[in-house]
Amino acid sequence: MAASVREAIRELTRQTMATIETLLEAPDRELTMASSHVCAQGKDVWTLLTNDIDHEKIHTGQILEARYEARITASRTQRLLAEWLEERARLIGSLIGLTDEQFNRETAPGQWTYRVVAEHVLALEQHSLKTIAADQATRAGSG
Repeated sequence: MAASVREAIRELTRQTMATIETLLEAPDRELTMASSHVCAQGKDVWTLLTNDIDHEKIHTGQILEARYEARITASRTQRLLAEWLEERARLIGSLIGLTDEQFNRETAPGQWTYRVVAEHVLALEQHSLKTIAADQATRAGSG
């Protein structure tokens, strides 16, 4: 595991993408297949993966509790970033399972397509970041 927090975040993010790719390629029936991993508790792949999810929740709680007890409070920016990341994960999760054809269909009659919604979110975020950078440059130039 990485030695720094940023390296750990990068490694966790890379592994998230690798896991998403692996699971998207696996057929649903794979979840009912037996798993030899000890965490599957003698059961199937579904049990193994749900155990992994629960395991991660437990350790997330451990970290949050330790931070609380040690009074390691996130800054405003850090808190904002953590909450944004949670919402991004929800957005990505909401797209999982759509076919490419469905992705290009309207979310409801006369509404945006799923693709347009995703593009809109990205464009808005990119515009916000450009505005932040421009405002920072203006402040640096006037200071």
